[in-house]
Amino acid sequence: MSGDQGQSPEVVETLDRALGQIDSARSYNRWLYDRARPELGRRVADVGAGVGTFTALAAADGHEVHAVEPEAAFAAHLRRRFADSPGVVVVEGEIDALEPEVDSAICFNVLEHITDDAATLRSIADRLVSGGRLFLLVPAHERLFGGYDRAAGHLRRYSKPKLRRLLREAGLEVETLRHVNPVGAAGWLVRVATSSSPEWPSGSFAAFDRLVPLFRPLDHVPLPFGLSLWAVARKP
Repeated sequence: MSGDQGQSPEVVETLDRALGQIDSARSYNRWLYDRARPELGRRVADVGAGVGTFTALAAADGHEVHAVEPEAAFAAHLRRRFADSPGVVVVEGEIDALEPEVDSAICFNVLEHITDDAATLRSIADRLVSGGRLFLLVPAHERLFGGYDRAAGHLRRYSKPKLRRLLREAGLEVETLRHVNPVGAAGWLVRVATSSSPEWPSGSFAAFDRLVPLFRPLDHVPLPFGLSLWAVARKP
């Protein structure tokens, strides 16, 4: 992404394991995707597409998806995975490499990896049509930053005021900004942030995925805390 020089081999290896497990978490992925689904429009950019989890969901809905991925190993995986999907275009590089304007952009658990997150948000805004929306998910609460964050290449967690400022400075109007997944925040604090181990807590994530149907009703409840921040921002 903009201003980023790529992840270390150790980080890419951790991300490869983590993204593989996330890709198999169907309830969790559908939960995230369904938040954005009603307003995606025809042409969608999946910014930081990784192994293609959300690219696949959007393509299955009939959208034209531009899967933007700067890591060569993941971009190669995307080309293989979507070789027979004419509605998917793999863009190997940063968001600046995306040529057409898009109706929306999804950026889930990506911004925290990028050195110059402000520049990346400006680049995303530049590639949205007027009225287009960015759907963004980032980790919340700086005090939850721990061993796995570092191992996975996370550079930061976000507060609501900081994220709101970044989105506004990128020229976007913030329509929604709220904490999500309070149960995950408690689990993260206990299992990850208090541990020095950089290992991905795969058993915990699989268990959480099975409980997603119980947690989804909390999506519309205003909460003061949560594992992540969910934002929807519109280009005027």
